[in-house]
Amino acid sequence: MLEPVIQTSRLTLRAFLESDLEDYYEIVNNPEAARKAGFHYARDLQEARYLLMQSLRSQSVFAVVETRTQKVIGSIGLYDHLTEAGDVAETERELGYMLNAAFWNRGYMTEAGQAVLTYAKQTLQLTTVWASFLEDNFASKHVLTKLGFTYVDTYHHPPMAIYLPNVTELFYKWEAN
Repeated sequence: MLEPVIQTSRLTLRAFLESDLEDYYEIVNNPEAARKAGFHYARDLQEARYLLMQSLRSQSVFAVVETRTQKVIGSIGLYDHLTEAGDVAETERELGYMLNAAFWNRGYMTEAGQAVLTYAKQTLQLTTVWASFLEDNFASKHVLTKLGFTYVDTYHHPPMAIYLPNVTELFYKWEAN
């Protein structure tokens, strides 16, 4: 289980709980938000429960909780980053996040991202954090730029790809100073 609880001015970042299911369903059942985050949306509570259970087992995914209301409004995590040899990079991770569409454009993900990057640098002693987003996800580009990420590369997935067929993905990185 994820041990740290990170507090910001408006948010609490903590491990997911089974009791978060209804809030989590609001996040993952939005087809547009899911597409922008690069996954298929949950069509019902059972599918949402399956996705939530994956987050519960993870040691790297935080529930993003609006402190004032105690509502889970998103998730943010640091996932393994693989080297070119296919090994897990010791001092590098990939940042992934999603936010309930009702809470977009309020600066919540930038606030959560800053807290996670501070945790990554100070506690995990990471040197590099990678992130990617789909070409039309201008909000994610804005978040990453505000967090200090820089552009690295663009990849167009082929039409027959299993993951994200025929879409363009942009890759950014953040380096600890």
